[in-house]
Amino acid sequence: MAQDQIFTLRDDCGVELKIIPVALNLDKEIYLLHIVEEDHSVKKKFIRNELILIGNQILTSTFSDTVHFAEELNLFDIGNNQNKYLDITEYQSTKNLKLKNISDKNIFISKSEAKAMYKIFNLAFLGYSVATVLEREFKLTPQILTQLLHKFNFLLK
Repeated sequence: MAQDQIFTLRDDCGVELKIIPVALNLDKEIYLLHIVEEDHSVKKKFIRNELILIGNQILTSTFSDTVHFAEELNLFDIGNNQNKYLDITEYQSTKNLKLKNISDKNIFISKSEAKAMYKIFNLAFLGYSVATVLEREFKLTPQILTQLLHKFNFLLK
């Protein structure tokens, strides 16, 4: 995946949106995808959606699910069977998080990686308004996003 590649699409009202990848963990190919609207007349950038992409698989497709994923990272030691995205596993007396619902491989996240990813997640919002995502979230299904990512060869780089 090309971390520096940004591409655009339009919502139902014709507003241009940019999809910007933010690497949460390069080694494990975990990315936060910003879907952003820019209003040049007021010089503001608005978050319209946030997605988690792991390798070539979309893990979350709504803003609320993406925030839920981030909070599971934040609550590393309190994981339980009710966690939607992450399991707590233990290997040689060391606790790790294991990503659920990832089809092709086991991905484990250490405590320091989880903390760093959560910090990057929060830093990624600096300079953006989140009011728009709460009022007018751009609904992007995994199928539509996958088509777009393949159209621009985003998953192949």
